[in-house]
Amino acid sequence: MRLNEFAELAKKLPVVSLADIRNIIPGLRQETLSRWSRSGKIIMVAPGYYVLPDEITEETDLFAIAGRLYTPSFVSLESALSFYGLIPETVLSVTSVCTRKTRRINSPLCTFIYRSIQPEYFFGYEAKIGRKQRFLMASPERAVVDMLYFRRDISSAADMLELRFDTEAFNALDSMEFLELADRFNKPWLTGKVKELLEVIANA
Repeated sequence: MRLNEFAELAKKLPVVSLADIRNIIPGLRQETLSRWSRSGKIIMVAPGYYVLPDEITEETDLFAIAGRLYTPSFVSLESALSFYGLIPETVLSVTSVCTRKTRRINSPLCTFIYRSIQPEYFFGYEAKIGRKQRFLMASPERAVVDMLYFRRDISSAADMLELRFDTEAFNALDSMEFLELADRFNKPWLTGKVKELLEVIANA
């Protein structure tokens, strides 16, 4: 019966935490969770966080989990660029931007990567609804700006072309939004890189 109770809870949340269990199924012991995990009835995504094996069916489920494992955070960089069709690669990890320290969580589902920024740079994201859960994701323009901010090795036109942006999808974005987002970081080198990227893609 307890597993049925857990299953009902797991269907309502991206990932079930120990705090959720204590609040809603207070009699469920952690050793029971460990036994279910060993037998494959549930998956321990990270210490203290669990899902049902058959509840994770698409990428947006992982995005929702990422947002709940480490808050506040929003999906960005390669994960968002792939989601928007701006880069051709299928991304096997979920990368997010957060205001806490950089973190990497290796789980049976995928690797969750969190890149740290200052709280004043926590903007340019929007709420989206996946298959059943809400998650936060960078706008396409913000995901591109994040790529240039974190990837300091991207310093030339050749480096930018190696990112293999889909030029049609990229050119459909708001060029002014790119610059406005970059300016909010108040880092001239970042604004300069954004301007160079816009020029490179326009001439590609």
